[in-house]
Amino acid sequence: VRKREGGALFDKNLTPFGEGATMDILNSPLPMREYEFEFEKLGPGGDGKINGTVARGPLQDSKLPNATLRRIWTLADFDQDGKLSLHEFAICKQLMKMKLDGHELPVELPSMWLSPVTE
Repeated sequence: VRKREGGALFDKNLTPFGEGATMDILNSPLPMREYEFEFEKLGPGGDGKINGTVARGPLQDSKLPNATLRRIWTLADFDQDGKLSLHEFAICKQLMKMKLDGHELPVELPSMWLSPVTE
């Protein structure tokens, strides 16, 4: 839907500032390598995962409300074991980035994020 804004035609879905920005993030591969160093610094256990106590600090550093972080955790911990793998941590970080950029969280994760393919 194009509308006139500030004397120019403007399509909010084609800019990084409108609804389209959320779709860009959700339609992009999950950048796991971007978060690998931070994840490894947290000292994952022998199962390659970090528990909630360890993850709490970096997630709360975002200053997002606890209710939002709870929703992000629920989406990211898709195997529901109460821990985060690198893959799930990357999902958390991407969802936090989305929310901090002013976008709503998805109802469910995009299917391309559910397979552990790295960018």
